[in-house]
Amino acid sequence: MKKASLKHLERRIIAASTAAISIAAFSPSIANADCLGQNDFDNDVGLPWHIECSAPAEQNFNISGGSYNVTILNPGGSSRGGVSRGDCSFAHRNIHIEKNHKYRIHWEVEASCAGELHTEINCAGTDYGADEDDYFEGVWQNNSESWNRGWDNVRINKGKNSFDCEFVAEKTLENAEWVFHYGGAGTYQSMDCFPEGTSLKFDNLTLECDTCGDTFKSRKVTPCLWNPSTDLGIVKPKNNIRLNHLGYYPTSQKNATYAVSEMLSDPVDFFIEDGYGMVVYRGKGKPLGFDKEAGEYCQILDFSELKTPGRYYIFVGDGEGNIGGFANISHEFTIGNDIYDGLLRDAMNYYYQNRSGMDVKKQYITSDTSDNKLYHKAFNEKDEAFVQESWQRSYDKRYNGSKLCNIDVTGGWYTSSNFSKNVITGANAVWLLQNMYERSKVKGMDSKWKDNQSMLIPQEYDVYDSGINGTGTPDVLDEARYELEWMFGMIVDPEKDKIWGDTCADMVYHEVNDHRYCGVYDIDPLSYQNDEEIVRIVRPPTYAATFDMIACAAQASRLWNGIDDAFADRCLEQAEKSWKALFEKRSKWYMVRNSWERDPQFAPDMFYVYSEVYGDTDVMDEAYRAACELFSTTGNKEYYDFLKDYDANGEDNEHKKAFDIRLADEKSNSHFNAFDNTSISSMGTLTLMLSDNTPAEDKKVISENIRKAADMLISRENSSANAMGVPYRQFFKDETTGIGEGFCGYEYGSNSLVADNAVIMAYAYDLDRDVKYMNGVTAAMDYLFGRNGLGVSYITGYGPYNVSNPAHRYWKKEIDHSYPKAPAGVMVGGPNSGVEDVYVGGLGIRRGDLAPQKCYVDSVEAWSVNETSPFWQAALVWNVSFLDDEMSGETPVTTTSVTTVTSTAITVTTTSSTHGSAVKYGDANCDGNVDLSDAILIMQALANPDKYGIGGTAEKALTDQGRLNADVDPSVSGLTGDDALRIQLFLINKVSSLYPEA
Repeated sequence: MKKASLKHLERRIIAASTAAISIAAFSPSIANADCLGQNDFDNDVGLPWHIECSAPAEQNFNISGGSYNVTILNPGGSSRGGVSRGDCSFAHRNIHIEKNHKYRIHWEVEASCAGELHTEINCAGTDYGADEDDYFEGVWQNNSESWNRGWDNVRINKGKNSFDCEFVAEKTLENAEWVFHYGGAGTYQSMDCFPEGTSLKFDNLTLECDTCGDTFKSRKVTPCLWNPSTDLGIVKPKNNIRLNHLGYYPTSQKNATYAVSEMLSDPVDFFIEDGYGMVVYRGKGKPLGFDKEAGEYCQILDFSELKTPGRYYIFVGDGEGNIGGFANISHEFTIGNDIYDGLLRDAMNYYYQNRSGMDVKKQYITSDTSDNKLYHKAFNEKDEAFVQESWQRSYDKRYNGSKLCNIDVTGGWYTSSNFSKNVITGANAVWLLQNMYERSKVKGMDSKWKDNQSMLIPQEYDVYDSGINGTGTPDVLDEARYELEWMFGMIVDPEKDKIWGDTCADMVYHEVNDHRYCGVYDIDPLSYQNDEEIVRIVRPPTYAATFDMIACAAQASRLWNGIDDAFADRCLEQAEKSWKALFEKRSKWYMVRNSWERDPQFAPDMFYVYSEVYGDTDVMDEAYRAACELFSTTGNKEYYDFLKDYDANGEDNEHKKAFDIRLADEKSNSHFNAFDNTSISSMGTLTLMLSDNTPAEDKKVISENIRKAADMLISRENSSANAMGVPYRQFFKDETTGIGEGFCGYEYGSNSLVADNAVIMAYAYDLDRDVKYMNGVTAAMDYLFGRNGLGVSYITGYGPYNVSNPAHRYWKKEIDHSYPKAPAGVMVGGPNSGVEDVYVGGLGIRRGDLAPQKCYVDSVEAWSVNETSPFWQAALVWNVSFLDDEMSGETPVTTTSVTTVTSTAITVTTTSSTHGSAVKYGDANCDGNVDLSDAILIMQALANPDKYGIGGTAEKALTDQGRLNADVDPSVSGLTGDDALRIQLFLINKVSSLYPEA
């Protein structure tokens, strides 16, 4: 191996720092330098402008022709079950108003019908549906020069309308909202603002501050002007090299992808350097052409021959080692057996932090920090809900549904950002967690689930009727039990339920959720339980929910046997009791396709009820999995006779039969995933593979089917059209819900489908120990951790460039700094070509506009791409546990530090006599390491102090401690570019120490 020239390395790294500024500072352009993030919509981007609705009001929008176009479908108002004109709104949040500053406003609207509207600038989040006593005074309303003179609505003529006015703010509003209300009659006016079907086209909205001027300088100097570096959650690749940010196992396949916007017909040269600047590997890319799903021209960079543990960078350039700036330098990555250390613990902690019915305490949070306090009081200490008589699409803002039956549904996990608790997704999560444990047990690796070994949870709690003590029992089973106990509480009790008790005894209610949809911005979770305008409801019992409970209870019974026999017996008793109840209704679901309109024991689509109910018109796969679990636990012939005849409702599909793995073939445009929330037959087959009760001839068939499915996934990963090596592909969806028409692309929760498919390859590896299947699993993980179209890790806190704003009512620091950001180890749903939420649509994204892997936004308000789910999380956890069992070892990772050879990070810690506190010289971003990202942060802070300097808007802006750590240049006091240069020279071993006096 040849050592690179120090001068060449200096030039490359310095060029990289300069290039990093322009890449990191990317933000969508705005039309004018005023107080708003968007003015004229000429670029088809609406955000920060967005529509808002309160049930039962409805409106839709599109952004075209240079205007934001709204159609009022239902204006709401008191006569329709709403409250007032505020039921339909158009608003812009995150505006800063300063006392005594002078403002000029201009706005235009074109209306298809004459009417009126109310517009104002007020505190964001004010509840205009509340009583008048709760109304807060703002700074401007209805084109008046002062607040108190603007009580009358603005009259809007049919056609074009244009308005101008000025005002001086009488108070400071840190987070203001300019809003237009045009809903129904109610509290503030006696008639609807506009008739149903009216279209409003908003355009040329400006809010100028004469005091601040027209050029943004800094938050302190020009507090009212919109910061042009605001990215609205838009994710852009940080460089052209897509790889697993955490790294690779020494013996695994190691592929990265070079991705650019222009075609490169010749193979690129690439080389890999260690922390000393030593070139340890050279290679050439393999051109694949244009990857339609990634949206770029790609080449594969294969460095599988590099097996030495350590920390590395990939450089792409010419044969002489010259590169084209930072974009051709990868993120730092590791080769070692411990690349996922800590992830299993953090990822499992997701469940504890989403428990309903109990306080979340600091001592049980794995990633809590002093400046990000994730602990909190219970959101629903006591969760009581009204049972519903039917699947009702929506309710009035003030609950108007059935109150005949109220039951206690305390406990369980929140299964989505709207605090719903869904049996389908909860049960599928329980199944995966229990299957993960069962596999570990079969492999003799279950000791890691002992108390506090791989998890951190309270061993005792009193949430359900009787206190539960999990001391001495496997932690993963304890966590699954928390949800399973809640599911038992969701079983229809004929003595308590006057609605379903006679016809659906021992069936399971489908879901608990709020009676109306509320976004993450609209809810204070800490006072949520006492909000009188939010009522909890229980959806009808369904066949699917009941079969899913049966499967989990039967599975739990055999796993708890010998650990807690009383609980094991209880699980099996309830599973068989509910199975019997369903078989009394067999004619209604067996080999039947039906809908909730004809039979309410089937669930509708999520878009019908605005909640993630996971509707299902065919429950044969649920019945098959339940039978597989009952047979695996009991060996009862009744269950075997049922499951062996499974044929997916008579479909002509070779992959939907008993003992098979559901997976569409390569030529199909259908779903390319082994299982999901509503297609779960493959799970039953996997259970049969582990069971001692399964006949040998059946296991042989199952083994071949697992291999066949895994080979299809491997073939997809290695396809010349798949530069990112993802075991998944786009499919055609012909529904028209959301924004636009049917589409071809990635579906909702695509990351989870990647992880689900990896489970199948893991099972194939267990059969034969064939390394190709292990490489298949690690390739799936590579995609999730950064080798994808955006070059981002989809797991919070893991990787140098990771998502940070999953959709969640409590983890919403992005929009309200009084709340924490998400903990580490949370996987988000990921790219979704469906564009089903108004936030993503507000960015101007339409179905078909972007490559599937580009259809992603990192914002708490972008639920269609950034939602989390216990089931999705379980798929991540399952694979991490599998790799922990099979690939982790004792081999230490070679360090690039000059002071130690056992650490995986550079450690240069000294104590400063000047500052009197521990200073880790060079560690500008305070992550405990010294690497290129520290030099980059210094350059960013100097070039863009409002975003990256101390107190800047960026999440990882420089801190006071970081500034002390970064001041390493002995020639001058204070932060300069020479500090960044000195860190770079240290990284290439040209200076031996970062201690300023050295």
